[in-house]
Amino acid sequence: MVEDILNEAKINNFLSDIESIFPNFVAGIITDRHGFTIGTKMPPNFHIQEIKMALYAITNNNNYIQDSRLVKVKRNLDKSRNFKLLLLLEKSNNYMNRFEKLKNIIENQSLF
Repeated sequence: MVEDILNEAKINNFLSDIESIFPNFVAGIITDRHGFTIGTKMPPNFHIQEIKMALYAITNNNNYIQDSRLVKVKRNLDKSRNFKLLLLLEKSNNYMNRFEKLKNIIENQSLF
């Protein structure tokens, strides 16, 4: 169905919802299982390239992002593990309780 097609606005809203629960949000990317970028939210002139974020999202190789100031959070967005989410958050213990909200957003989203 046409309504099921992903669009930029839906992806941006999804990433904005996640950003709103983490005040320490720095950047986020959604990729397919091959690393093709579906959506991204990052500051202008960000020091980590989008391609490195995408590769980190789909692999276990920690060499793509080496920044000790950031917490890297990876999640699958669907049960078949075809879509990946990578969040980069500033290190902080103040927001650990918000991961339950992240889990709820991912479980209740209808994009993937």
